Amino acid sequence: MPVLKSRFFSWAGLLLFLCACSGPHYFDLQTEVPEYRGHGQIGKTLRVDGVGSNQTYLDSRIVSRESPFQVKYATYAAWSKNPEEMIQDAVIRFWRQRAFFKRVATYEDAAEPDWTMKIRVEAIEKILVARKWHARLALDIEIVDSRNDDLLLSHSFDRKTGLDGKKNRLLPGRISWILHDELMKIEARLLAREG
Repeated sequence: MPVLKSRFFSWAGLLLFLCACSGPHYFDLQTEVPEYRGHGQIGKTLRVDGVGSNQTYLDSRIVSRESPFQVKYATYAAWSKNPEEMIQDAVIRFWRQRAFFKRVATYEDAAEPDWTMKIRVEAIEKILVARKWHARLALDIEIVDSRNDDLLLSHSFDRKTGLDGKKNRLLPGRISWILHDELMKIEARLLAREG
């Protein structure tokens, strides 16, 4: 009987330990900001509007897609915020640290900006393609003149990059890399347009 009791307490202790250690994991995006080398700067104020999203990605849980028609929401892995807020924060942080614009404002700022950036999240997920997991980010981005709503730049992309396995912890780094690369393309296009 004492042996049975000690085994019970050992198993109960192990179970409690595993439950305590396997809580939810939260992830955020961090774009790498390359050193500004003075290749050009836009003397405009940019406001990043609130980001819109496809209904599938309104939940903060990480989405996995094993087929084009089926999505699964992770039980123990989530974004630190909903994807709309997370993308908006990452874009604002990128432009502010990059110092490419004279000033970067959010939607809540009272001052009227020169340009407004509008973003829509079409996909932010982990997707299985040809039996290999990928990070996928798809955004539609527009920059408009705030005074007259004239379209200055339209930039849409739907990109995937490979993941080493199915682990969610690799997803934020790959998504951040895609976002960083696309923001650098927008910068280059704006410099060409203004130059």
